[in-house]
Amino acid sequence: MRRHEIVLARHGRPLVRHVRSIAGRELGGWVRHYNECGIDRDTSPPDALRRLAASAGRVLSSDLPRSTESAACLSESAIVDPRLREAGLPDRISLPPRLPPGICVILARVAWWLDWSESPETIEDARQRAGRATDRLCELADEHGSVLVVGHGMFNRFVAKCLRQRGWSGPRMLPREHWSFARFARNL
Repeated sequence: MRRHEIVLARHGRPLVRHVRSIAGRELGGWVRHYNECGIDRDTSPPDALRRLAASAGRVLSSDLPRSTESAACLSESAIVDPRLREAGLPDRISLPPRLPPGICVILARVAWWLDWSESPETIEDARQRAGRATDRLCELADEHGSVLVVGHGMFNRFVAKCLRQRGWSGPRMLPREHWSFARFARNL
């Protein structure tokens, strides 16, 4: 019996230089800035993740710099796949006070999740994209035995759900920390 594995890893800690409070109408600009940030090179991936990357048949990453830089820390031959990009957020949310960006992102994600805001990518669009990305990951696992994905917190959760729906075993809850990972397996 052959065993295939897909590892979903979260990127390293982003190096965000702009942390002042923002208004809800400024969310889109802040997210664009965040999406351009690389990672803090003072934090490094855990040895367990390095070993998984070294043994993986393929390493993939989202096309956002925080993921591509993280993948480069793990593998010289990582493949960039835009389908693995983080789920979209609205460009603005209705918030009168200025709040820390992290709080705005949480509130925006809730509004997006409940379809209370306009967003370039709806939750249904993100789910469909996750299905397509999962199909590709399964193909690569069939071809190479193991795949490691360096992605994002929310989108990795969508992919994890798709993997479980396709019969892969793995955790129901993914860890949230930067450089954390979850393993999914399927026996053939």
